[in-house]
Amino acid sequence: MNRFVLILSVIVIALSSCTSQKNLIYFQFSDQQDVYKHTYTEGNQNFSPNYYLAAEDMLYIDIITHNEETTRMFSSKENRYTQSDNTIYLNSYVIDKNGEINLPVAGKVKLIGLTVEQAQSAIQEQVDKYVQGAVVSCKMVNYKVSILGEVNRPGTYTFYQPCVSLFELLAAAGDLTYYGNREKVKIVRKTISEDVVYTIDLRNVEILQDKNMYLQPGDVVYVEPNKNTKSLSTLNIPLTTISNSLVVLTSVISIFSWILSLSSK
Repeated sequence: MNRFVLILSVIVIALSSCTSQKNLIYFQFSDQQDVYKHTYTEGNQNFSPNYYLAAEDMLYIDIITHNEETTRMFSSKENRYTQSDNTIYLNSYVIDKNGEINLPVAGKVKLIGLTVEQAQSAIQEQVDKYVQGAVVSCKMVNYKVSILGEVNRPGTYTFYQPCVSLFELLAAAGDLTYYGNREKVKIVRKTISEDVVYTIDLRNVEILQDKNMYLQPGDVVYVEPNKNTKSLSTLNIPLTTISNSLVVLTSVISIFSWILSLSSK
């Protein structure tokens, strides 16, 4: 009996040491610090990197003039005031392999290599050649990123904003599961000229200065499992539950063994 209790105790200790609580904490810094602060030097300001438009990128472009008939001339699209995702997709312009879009009346505008803000200015300049007082708005609509692995809601997410951070995507996906390896989150990025895989350590507070933390359209984020915490997950039972159950079982057996030893005297 004592040997059995000893074996159970060893198992409990091993399971308890599988995943340190510290490995689950984001933004770690010295325990002696109450506040973490990083000051950016001149020329290295705290901004997300600009995204420059590429072929196959999709833009929703709205051109409004002082006259409704003139406005319709600049738009070959229908249902322009409907806000559903499908309508936005159907009413968008795709940058072709030459880096251009072809607008009604205004014609071709080269946008490749520009930011969305610069693209809006370029379209505005082209439209102004045909009508004065027009207002141009330009939004990117293919800002889709995917996340796989140990997150609560894996899938592909669409964002309607100029930049998206890794933490915004994790929030949309319901955060990492208990089994997610926070030390090695991979960002897979494909471009015309190269394939790159970045590895991010979510526990390190200095990732706040890492430009790779900001995602680009088409990125795939993969959260790999932590080998230690996955060791007994085949039954889909959290290790904390297994560990706590074994603690209780060990205690019961210890008490039972003690009672038997007293009764035998």
